[in-house]
Amino acid sequence: MNLISKALLPLILTLSFMLHADDHVQQAPNLFPLETLQCNFNENKDIDDLNKLKGEWNKFVQENDDVTYASWIVTPMYRSASDFTNDIAWLGVSPNWTSFGSGYDAWFNKAGKLASKFNDVYTCATQQLFAAQMVRQSKSTSDSGVMMVSNCSLINDATLLDVAAADQKWNKYLDSQGSEGAIIRWYPGPGTPTDLDYSFKYVTTAPSWTSWGESSEAFVNGGGLMKQQEIFGNIVSCDSARFYVINAYGGQSQN
Repeated sequence: MNLISKALLPLILTLSFMLHADDHVQQAPNLFPLETLQCNFNENKDIDDLNKLKGEWNKFVQENDDVTYASWIVTPMYRSASDFTNDIAWLGVSPNWTSFGSGYDAWFNKAGKLASKFNDVYTCATQQLFAAQMVRQSKSTSDSGVMMVSNCSLINDATLLDVAAADQKWNKYLDSQGSEGAIIRWYPGPGTPTDLDYSFKYVTTAPSWTSWGESSEAFVNGGGLMKQQEIFGNIVSCDSARFYVINAYGGQSQN
């Protein structure tokens, strides 16, 4: 039985190399748990019903020290039905894997009534866990914003070491452009399709539509597209991005 996801194998091999470099200095990136649930509202339910539970959700998080978990509601904007047939998605993040596990222990042991209320509002047929890497920190904070997601594959025998070197060049270019958004790479884990055909998800966020528009203008008409092709074109191939609106639902990011 193959217990290692074919998508995670390049990541594991790369991290193994990085952890056993000649200088014995750990250089592997920090990978944190990120989960997504794709959900449809139940009959006669909508986003207003979900938002009515926000107070109870945040009370549960604040009253349980074991829960270190922040959440967002993701609403599809520009996408095709074949890629996203759900009404919304739930996105949840913990700062580390220990906190993620402790949070779920608290949820299963203490949140029975609240969980039932969520289940009355929506049904989530898909739940996936990713190992996420923060490639670029956002220059600003916001409770809402936009997010673009592409599936990407390594090409021409490239490795994640090549991608890491390209990240440094791309971040330097984005710094010169005053880019405010974040870049996160999601490596697929439990719950992702067994026949997946990508190496990772490439995710960019912007704190507002205006910020996204400014970055898009620089990317499309200001040379960004050509610069990105110069840096990544021979090592990574990505599909057309899906575009979502994101709104913070609550929780806490650290104890």
